[in-house]
Amino acid sequence: MNRGKALLLILLTASLALAACSGSSGSHVCTVNCTTGAATVSFTLAAVPITPQPGTSILSFVVTLNGIKLTPSTGGTDVNVPLNAATFVVDLTRLQSDSAFAGQVLANIPAGTYKQITVGIASAVVTYCTNAGVSAGCDPLSIKQVSEPFATITPTTFSATFTSGQQTGIQIRFDIGKALTINTVTQAVTAVNLGATNVMTTVALPPLLSSLATGQLDFVEDFTGVVTAASATSVTVQTSLRGSITAKVTPTTITSTTCVINNNAGCATPLGQVASIDTVLNNDGTFFLLQYDPLDLTSSDIVEGIVTSTPLTSNQFDIVANDILRKSTGSLIATNLSVGAPVHVTLGAVNPFAVDSKDLPVVITSFKGSVSATDILPGQTVALRLTSFTAATATVPAQITVDAVVLRFTRVAGSIFSVTGPTFNIQSLPRFYNIFTSLPVQLSSGSPSTYYDGVTSPGSLTVGNTAAMRSLYFGPTATPGAFTAAKVRQF
Repeated sequence: MNRGKALLLILLTASLALAACSGSSGSHVCTVNCTTGAATVSFTLAAVPITPQPGTSILSFVVTLNGIKLTPSTGGTDVNVPLNAATFVVDLTRLQSDSAFAGQVLANIPAGTYKQITVGIASAVVTYCTNAGVSAGCDPLSIKQVSEPFATITPTTFSATFTSGQQTGIQIRFDIGKALTINTVTQAVTAVNLGATNVMTTVALPPLLSSLATGQLDFVEDFTGVVTAASATSVTVQTSLRGSITAKVTPTTITSTTCVINNNAGCATPLGQVASIDTVLNNDGTFFLLQYDPLDLTSSDIVEGIVTSTPLTSNQFDIVANDILRKSTGSLIATNLSVGAPVHVTLGAVNPFAVDSKDLPVVITSFKGSVSATDILPGQTVALRLTSFTAATATVPAQITVDAVVLRFTRVAGSIFSVTGPTFNIQSLPRFYNIFTSLPVQLSSGSPSTYYDGVTSPGSLTVGNTAAMRSLYFGPTATPGAFTAAKVRQF
């Protein structure tokens, strides 16, 4: 991976006009009563899916950020935006459906017009594979990595006006397809260039269409880490790669008191637990807790990744890591595994497999309760608790032994084929799924409900549009749905 440092100057085109005289979201241009003072601005990250290539599947696209700053149009002092972690690591494949909280400046951005955003990029690496169509999964030996060389950075412009007392947000979007060069014959990714034209753009938050409530900017979900503080009114979760979030408990917060990794054993005391939280980012920079989902009783080494091939034995399979949680003390992983790395998994004395449904509809398959890798499918995302770890060498991927396997949420994009009531069908999935028909997606209108971005409800989904989902994947033959979606973002 290229660790050379570069500052990527983004042109964030005229699609973003963030002025608001009153400070309320939804206003875009300040024309009267504009005063001086300071604004509150929060920043999130998202990604635009790649247009499916005939044989290419992007398994991971990891970007490491080391800074964001705003430059005033008047030439004054740049405003630095503190990142939520000193070195902020995120997998863009997860941001096709989700948003990541990058950082914020609270009541301290001088009112005025700004002409550019500079994003510091420390490294970027894409992990991909190809598929010849014989079976689901990556073809043997086809998993490769390509790093961003940072040879050429293209300066571009951006315009935003902030007003006194304004509370607003900016979402920085990475267009995965525009950043990649793909050989149309071999389907290999031959280059990565985050400085290419329109790879990065911005949109004002909240989105024009979503299921967010008034006063809310963006969903920030599946934020997984160790609970470092907890009370009746709030919870703080610390990740290994993206800092921490403190979210306020509300009357509608959904909580669970059973830990999925521990076979749903009781775990009512949250402090020190591993948990995943769904939150919503508010105008004022605070977070509301939508759902609290405990995973493990205590801090542990957990690797989450997408399964890359059909397991050939009952106790071994392969993943590409999409998220990593290191044990608070005495981590087996330490700094010896990166997001995006291939990992070979061996099942040790493993607990029966579990499904982290977050109370969404679950399809009964052979996965739940199994202890055999043969019940795991390519394209499923699993969380794995480690009991041993061997770092990768130049020729051998990292090796882990695990005692827990939990089905978690795959991020996947495709084309909307049809919309029927509380479900829709999706097609044109990444090639390594080896699926050439449309598959049904279950949606939830209860509690919890499926979150929406780009549309307000399932009835607004448009046939032919691209949709990205954070969803449980049960397999192509599962009924009533191959997927259960926790989040849908339409483009």
